[in-house]
Amino acid sequence: MNNKRLLQEVNDVLQNISAALNAERSTLFLLNKELMALESLVAQGVDNIVISVPVGKGIVGNMFKQEHPIIENDVHKSPLFDKSYDEQLNFSTKSTLCVPVFNEKGHAIGALQCLNKKKAVFTEKDITILNSFASAITLILKNSELYFASEHIKNNFSTLLEVFSTISSELDLNALIPLIMNKAAEITKAERSSFFLVDEQTGELWTIFAKGLKNKVIRTKKGIVAQVAATKKASIVNDPYNHPHFDASIDKKTNFKTKSILSVPVFNTNNEVLGVVQAVNKHKNNFNSDDLNILKGFASQIRIAIENAKLFDQIQNMKNYLNVLVQNLDNGIVSIDKSFKIKTVNHTFFTMFGLDPSKDLTDKHIDDLESSIKSLFAYCKETIQSGKKVYRDDLEVKIADQQSVTVNISVLPMQDAKGNIIGVITVFNDISKEKRIQSNLSRYIPQHIVKEVMSKDNLSLLKGNYSRCSILFSDIRNFTTLTEEFGAIQIVELLNKYFEAMISSVYKYDGILDKFIGDAIMSVFGVPYANISDAKNAVNCALDMLDMLSLLNNQNTKLPKLNIGIGISTGNVVSGNIGSEKRFEYTVIGDSVNLSARLENATKTYNVDLLICEETYQEVKAYFHCREIDTLLVKGKQIPVKVYTVSGRKTIKLDKKQIQFNKKFSEGLSNYRNEQFEQAKQCFEDADNLVPYDGPTLLFMERCERHLLGKTQV
Repeated sequence: MNNKRLLQEVNDVLQNISAALNAERSTLFLLNKELMALESLVAQGVDNIVISVPVGKGIVGNMFKQEHPIIENDVHKSPLFDKSYDEQLNFSTKSTLCVPVFNEKGHAIGALQCLNKKKAVFTEKDITILNSFASAITLILKNSELYFASEHIKNNFSTLLEVFSTISSELDLNALIPLIMNKAAEITKAERSSFFLVDEQTGELWTIFAKGLKNKVIRTKKGIVAQVAATKKASIVNDPYNHPHFDASIDKKTNFKTKSILSVPVFNTNNEVLGVVQAVNKHKNNFNSDDLNILKGFASQIRIAIENAKLFDQIQNMKNYLNVLVQNLDNGIVSIDKSFKIKTVNHTFFTMFGLDPSKDLTDKHIDDLESSIKSLFAYCKETIQSGKKVYRDDLEVKIADQQSVTVNISVLPMQDAKGNIIGVITVFNDISKEKRIQSNLSRYIPQHIVKEVMSKDNLSLLKGNYSRCSILFSDIRNFTTLTEEFGAIQIVELLNKYFEAMISSVYKYDGILDKFIGDAIMSVFGVPYANISDAKNAVNCALDMLDMLSLLNNQNTKLPKLNIGIGISTGNVVSGNIGSEKRFEYTVIGDSVNLSARLENATKTYNVDLLICEETYQEVKAYFHCREIDTLLVKGKQIPVKVYTVSGRKTIKLDKKQIQFNKKFSEGLSNYRNEQFEQAKQCFEDADNLVPYDGPTLLFMERCERHLLGKTQV
């Protein structure tokens, strides 16, 4: 196993266990079957020491033997407690909780132990918690086994590919076996040589190669060859006709005289007999032990040849299968070696980027590719050098005919059996259609709802919930009059430019466009995810909208000038799907929504561009210059609402005149509420002298005069 990876995962779990159970330390023991002892895989607070506890000894050893959790809140009173471990580790154990760890078959394979509960004692509830962590440990160990087993297979596969690339000409058994057998006959100075294979179905031995028999195949269950296969022992017979197991019938069939036989069994990796190698009739002498050792060496070569050939066939079949699979994937797949040359390209890659499939890219260096696709492989060098995976999302690539494709790119390292980087595989996932759908949907519904719609199978899951947010409501003043004075084409052109400018401000400050209501815009800040800066973002957006409108009016010299009013409220709303199963609209509803619309309408009364409610004011007063305007009894509200306007951000200081103006207006408003209309009028007149034509000032001057006139008439 890759201990570093496993130990890190286990250590993370132990940290969570200690935190969840409020324990000083936690330890994972695994069973060593040979020693019948529990050995610590990870022990918090203990470095470079393996704690070994015999099964049945100590608290944890007894718990493992019983396979039942144990709680000891005063270990010194327990007869099972073995203090030698505390002495060894220089630690003082006060209380302990142990549970067994089982594998997926239900067999105990280890134990989890927690030591010294802080400020409390271990309880049955803690057992339940620790058992759940034990299940997680089981999953980690199982996943580790599967992972490293697959890594082992992959590494073996890579090693075989490396070997096959150098001896590919020798993998054909029809060519390889005769080569080996002829060489064996030559070195042992035998007249003939044969290789018999065991037929697994019939139990017969048959000649896959027999020098001197040409195309004849001999099948037999008798003779010396059968005895060697049965006993799995090599044999030297220098007088075969006097040997009890010799079968002379084969000589008669082949018209051949056997004088001496050297036989060696060929084994597979499971020590099962694959066949028998024979050398027949040594020239001038008898076969001896030296000949036997030589033939055993050739038998080993034959075993390797057979198994390699079988593996090669399997790999070739796998390669063909994978090639068909890769060629038919919807993703583009390109493999690149460590010299940055392309080795394989599937058909989808050519189609995805509008390339001509007849132009072979194999063995082409990535720096020599066409400029249109060269950038696609910019991350390969990083992966080859670092060995780390690289992911890049939403990359737009220009292709032929002024078209573009949007892709996600994954660059994955390829390793050999020794873990050395030998290249990368680059995967291209075409998300153009998804992006186009998302872009088109976002023109009709809010962006965050687009993501929900595209990721959920059941849209009824978008249920309503309470949330706190800020609502911005803006409207064009006197729009009806404008539509009567100007043509439809001019009005549509003006509205498109206006909405484009306003929506850019909304998105700039993380707002959500809820809906267009004629020429009005409703935006929400804080749905679906609330933020401490929602109110601040709403006010910043409003000021930016006013700046953008001013810029738009200056640019549109041939179009009518636009003026808008903006209302912002903050409070609890209900957000979610409103409508029927056939037609949903995701929106927000509540008093705060209505209030923002009322505030926008009130901007006409006070002749200001922006009004905010008191809740909004309390959240933004530290960031903006705000002025209290009035207390309104808004339709639908029983309690009057204080309203404020915003003159700018506090990053820009007010001049003395503006400060004096705000002071005079505030004094006038206070006097007015106390029905001191003479004093209020004087304050508002002083304010008007400082800043002429201020809408709220003129309104209150007029109100004061009406009140004073009413008193005079009375």
